[in-house]
Amino acid sequence: MLTTRPGQAADAPTPLDDAMRSIRPAFVHLVLFSAFINVSGFAGYFFGIQVLDRVMTTLSYGTLAGLGVFFLIALVLGTMLRAYRASILRRLGIAFNDQISHRIYDASYYGSLQTRRLDSLRLLNDLDTVRDFSTGPGIAALLDFPFMPLYVAAAFIIHVWLGLILLVAVAVICLILFVGDLTSRERYKQAAESSARAERIRESAFREAETLQAMAMKRGFRERWLESYRRGEAMRVSTASYMETIHALLDFLHKFVGFGLVAITALLVIRQQATPGAMMGIMLIGNGCIGIGQSAVSRWLSFVAARQAYGRLQTVFRSLEAERKRLSLPAPRGELSVRDLAMAAPHSKRFIIAQVSFSLPAGSALGVIGPSGAGKSTLVRALVGIWTPSHGSVRLDGAELQHWDPDELGRHLGYLPQNVELLSGTIAENIARFGEVDDAAVLEAARLAGVHDVIQQLSQGYNTQVGEGGGSLSGGQRQRIGLARALYGNPALVVLDEPNSNLDALGETALADALRAMRERGTTCILITHKANILKMVDHVLVLKDGTMSAFGPRDQVLSPVGLPSIPPPPDRAALPTPDHKPGDAA
Repeated sequence: MLTTRPGQAADAPTPLDDAMRSIRPAFVHLVLFSAFINVSGFAGYFFGIQVLDRVMTTLSYGTLAGLGVFFLIALVLGTMLRAYRASILRRLGIAFNDQISHRIYDASYYGSLQTRRLDSLRLLNDLDTVRDFSTGPGIAALLDFPFMPLYVAAAFIIHVWLGLILLVAVAVICLILFVGDLTSRERYKQAAESSARAERIRESAFREAETLQAMAMKRGFRERWLESYRRGEAMRVSTASYMETIHALLDFLHKFVGFGLVAITALLVIRQQATPGAMMGIMLIGNGCIGIGQSAVSRWLSFVAARQAYGRLQTVFRSLEAERKRLSLPAPRGELSVRDLAMAAPHSKRFIIAQVSFSLPAGSALGVIGPSGAGKSTLVRALVGIWTPSHGSVRLDGAELQHWDPDELGRHLGYLPQNVELLSGTIAENIARFGEVDDAAVLEAARLAGVHDVIQQLSQGYNTQVGEGGGSLSGGQRQRIGLARALYGNPALVVLDEPNSNLDALGETALADALRAMRERGTTCILITHKANILKMVDHVLVLKDGTMSAFGPRDQVLSPVGLPSIPPPPDRAALPTPDHKPGDAA
């Protein structure tokens, strides 16, 4: 899971706590409804006793009619209360979902942003699990469970022996629930983890299907998936078998207790310590009491699943930085300052880049070069605010990126990732970043990126659907449309990661024109590249090597072997601060 960020107290209320707290008052009314529902269930008990003890002895039609009307009213009332309770639970589910769903989406989004994995996207499934249990039949069964003592008390009223038998049965049911919870909790957790692992492998295989097919990797990857899948299925079957055993034990208990209650009541009738009506009454009481226990046990796995899902959601919410109101900062000019920047990947203690420092005035262009694995992509994630610096700072017009509201900052940034993936929608919607489409701004960005004529040649122009991930377009078209998206809204800082990797000669010419136009506008540009020809478009060059800054300065000075400035040796990594260390901490 994500690591805890500064500003988030471990015991601070999470959005999930707030959502639960908002619906908690309604549960007080639901408990009252449950009490009335269970009390109305005793109508059958009274009806049976009175029919056998009074009607059968007096042969009174009036008494039978009166008892029938009473029983019918109680039956209708109980049915209406159950229906109304179910309706309340459904409305609570809608209210709970409306309050928390957008928070879950944000948590999933930031989780996948930090970990680059899809596990966080399953938080929505966890939300469904918690909501379905908390506002469905599962919670209704648990709401009825505390009223089992009412049935025991009614049995004691008939006779103490009957009360003791039912009390022992309730104690056995509670013991079964307790032991079942202890033994099934870990089984269910392992089954869920194995299933999630198998799902991740399956998603990876489908995402890289072309690679697996081309290089005959399908069989090996399939075996890896089958191993996790079978392990998950084995745990699931084991858990299901265990619960079936518990259900069989409860079914035996139900029948045994029912038989025992009838037999003891018959003995009491023979001894004239109970009336014949008590026999029917105790049958109804026993069935109602044991039935509530069986219903609770049958919903127990859903309770275990909801509890584990709730814990996962809480962990994610507590790991995210507490939301706080940020002041609206003025639109930046594009002055960029990086000081003593060190970056470690999430959940890692090892620095990928360290001690990187440079400054750029607004309107300048920087080329970042270096061998593969030097840390260029990590630097990009820091410059656009995707990852928080482990040490040091990245400032735009003097303000650290973390001081900006992310949505507000994003409007002043342009970013073209190395692997461009467009989102399902039209070209115009993608260029407009899925906000309100400003036709003039879309056309301006497309022309600036040199892709307007390319778009016009498509069958539906700017209304062309790009397909999932932009699959209906070529790599070069996706990259140029991605460049237009990065330039949309005249951002102050534009970061382009390998912007010409899929471009032909015409595309590179359009890229050069776009860079020239951006610089004339005063936009600060940063290019990550392996191609030397694009460096003629920049005026500064930064060289990364082994995660540290090997050189930085004017382009001609850095690239000229004669004029290469003297650079101190790379710092000893053992002397660097740890990712958890912040300036000012005690050594």
